Amino acid sequence: VSWPEFANMHPFAPLDQAQGYMEMIESLNSWLASLTGFAAVSTQPNSGAAGEYAGLLCIKGYHEANGEGHRNVCLIPTSAHGTNPASAVLAGMKVVGVKNNAAGEVDIDDLRAKAEKHKDNLSAVMITYPSTYGAFEE
Repeated sequence: VSWPEFANMHPFAPLDQAQGYMEMIESLNSWLASLTGFAAVSTQPNSGAAGEYAGLLCIKGYHEANGEGHRNVCLIPTSAHGTNPASAVLAGMKVVGVKNNAAGEVDIDDLRAKAEKHKDNLSAVMITYPSTYGAFEE
């Protein structure tokens, strides 16, 4: 999306000059829907926060569809970017912070403890990869 060949199309370009874009986007949306089992997908907006929010709404919907709508806890590392807890709250979830170790990685012992503590209401674990620090954790 950030490729100049894609990113620099004028937003008010005539539709007859945007047919290639439209075909490419419609094909991608169709493939993604087929791969995920969703009825439809959208590739807009290009915001990571919008993707976080959409993903959390899917998780919430999954739990509700399976009679587990009470699952509303989202575990998020305390080092996470601010959009992570904001997206979870907007999706109606309760955010529980997970500690980080001295290297900035997720504290696995704290993650396990919080997952166990909230196991009856745990909805999601939101971990950015690479981490907010740019690290690829093991």
